Amino acid sequence: MKYSFALFKKDVKFFLINMRYWRKYRFVRAKNRNTLYFVFRPEQPHAGIADRLKAVIALYNHAKANGYGFKFYFETPFVLTDFLRPNTDWPLKLEELEYSVYDTKIINETNWHRLPSLIPNKQYHCYNYTGNEIPWQFEDTGYCWSHLFQELFAPSDILREAIESCHMEPHAYISVQLRFVNALERFENTFFDNYLETQEERDKLIRKCKKGIMEIVEEHKGTPVYVFSDSKVFLESLSDMPVKVLNSESIGHTNEQGKTDVYLKSFLDLFIMSKSKDIYRILSPELYQWSCYALLAARIGDIPFHDKWL
Repeated sequence: MKYSFALFKKDVKFFLINMRYWRKYRFVRAKNRNTLYFVFRPEQPHAGIADRLKAVIALYNHAKANGYGFKFYFETPFVLTDFLRPNTDWPLKLEELEYSVYDTKIINETNWHRLPSLIPNKQYHCYNYTGNEIPWQFEDTGYCWSHLFQELFAPSDILREAIESCHMEPHAYISVQLRFVNALERFENTFFDNYLETQEERDKLIRKCKKGIMEIVEEHKGTPVYVFSDSKVFLESLSDMPVKVLNSESIGHTNEQGKTDVYLKSFLDLFIMSKSKDIYRILSPELYQWSCYALLAARIGDIPFHDKWL
C-alpha cells in the first residue's frame, strides 16, 4: 500500500493514543511475558464485528508465528464470550496488563505497516487496529484463516441453540448477502449516508437487487437460496420470490449499544452463512460495498465466496 498523508495522520492519531499509556509505566519487570495482549478500548467507538474479528485473527496469527501467547479484551458494546466460547485462554481482564519500562512494548495492527517481529521474553500490547486483512491463508505464516478462527472460537451455548433451531443441513444451500445500510430506510447512525430520497429510487433499487438474486437462483437450480440483509424492507419484499429468509425482527448493527437479541441475530446469520455451499455478496453503487460480513462468514466456514456486481 502506498503511504499517504491520510495514513500519516492515522499514524499520528495512534501514536497519541498510545502515549496515554506511557504514564502507567514503572521501573519493574513484567511478571507475564511472551504474550501479546489486544485491547478493544471500552471508551472508543468500534467498527463492526467483521473488522474486529479480522484484527483478532491477524494478531493471533502474528503471535503464534512468534511463539507468543495471545489474549484479548472484548467487552464493548457486548461481551464476546456471550456468543463465542473460548477454545483457548484468550479472554483478558484489564488488570492483567503490566506496564514495564523494561518489558512492555506497544504495537499497532494496520495494513500499511508490517507487524514487527516480537522480541522474546517481552510483553506486547495493541490498542489500535484497522482490521483490513482477511486472506484465505496468511502469506507470512501459511496459517489458514479458518483454522486460526476454529482454534480460538466455538459457538456459545446460546448461539449453538439458535443455530440448531434453524434445522438447516450444512452445505445444502446457497447464501446471498446485501448490505444496504441506509439506502432503503434510516437503519443506523453512520458516516455512510446513502439514503435514497424518493420511493421511486428505492423501488428501483429493490427491483435491481431482486433481479440479481434471481440470476443466482437460476444458476443454482434445485438448491435452496437464503437471503441475508440489514434491511427489513428489502427482506419483506422477497415474499414473491423462490428464496428463504430467517426471522428479521432483531436486525441491528454490532458497533452500537443494543439488546442481546440484536447481537445474537448478527452471529446467527454469520454462522448460518458460514455453513453454506457458497456465499454471494451482492454489490452495487447504491449499496455499502466495503462490508466484509459475508466474506467473514466464508472464511469462518472455509467455503467459496463470490462477488456479484449489479
